[in-house]
Amino acid sequence: MHSVADLVLEAVENSTEAGAGIIKALAEDEGGIWMIEILDDGEWVIEGDPFPEGATTKGKGRGRGLSIIWEASRGRCSLTRGEGYTQLRFRVEDDGSFGDLFHALLPVFLRNPDVWVSIRSSGVEKRFSTDDLRREDAFPSDASGIRAFRAYIERQG
Repeated sequence: MHSVADLVLEAVENSTEAGAGIIKALAEDEGGIWMIEILDDGEWVIEGDPFPEGATTKGKGRGRGLSIIWEASRGRCSLTRGEGYTQLRFRVEDDGSFGDLFHALLPVFLRNPDVWVSIRSSGVEKRFSTDDLRREDAFPSDASGIRAFRAYIERQG
């Protein structure tokens, strides 16, 4: 079983591997269900259904990412291509993994430093971007940056 935080990381990794320069990760708690939306400007070239295991443009032995999301969301997901963007949306049950924002967000920013994250829970929205982190000297590029990142995330509480 993959946590909600793992699924967001998997989606961001897919966007990164698709060559995205801009990634927006939106997560909204809807009373025990997380609605996740990932928007990116990467290339999507899979013909047909992108969710079966093995559907990939990245080579043999790849193609687990979207099938993992499909399974975890019990098919409550979609992948669409718009003018200049790709949108992945999925809904999964809350497992508490976003309760510790530091551990949920650290790998997301380490995987793609140009990601922008918005998390809405109980009507309160928290936004995190690379620009915010750099402005606060809290980008997690080394040990001191990771400590500053943790402190920044905790202050956003």
